[in-house]
Amino acid sequence: MVLVVAAFGFMMLLRWLPSSGRHSRGGRTAERHFPLTAVVAHGASAGATVLLVVLVVLRRE
Repeated sequence: MVLVVAAFGFMMLLRWLPSSGRHSRGGRTAERHFPLTAVVAHGASAGATVLLVVLVVLRRE
């Protein structure tokens, strides 16, 4: 379940990053209004959560 939630978070990060690809919009999307510090702090806490879950799972075995 944690990996599914992490995948959704990673997709949101990819939408937040600027791109000039085929499907990019000319204007700013709602996701790009988040400040960089909030995105980095959220990503760091998410990474720590995934790491702690993996450590707990490995310790049980």
